[in-house]
Amino acid sequence: MRLAQEIARANPGRVTADMVDAESFMRFSERVGVFSVPLTLINGVEQVVGAVPEPQLMQKIRSAMQ
Repeated sequence: MRLAQEIARANPGRVTADMVDAESFMRFSERVGVFSVPLTLINGVEQVVGAVPEPQLMQKIRSAMQ
């Protein structure tokens, strides 16, 4: 989450980052398909499961923005 927040701060208006407690918001978690945490959901298109290195996250962000 920290990396996603840093990317959002560096790209205001283009990238946003929010953190949701999957246990507190179970309906939302079920709707977006959270089966494991952490899960990064990018524009509702790309998902990254687990903590990943910055290059891998950036690749998914670029893919979601196209």
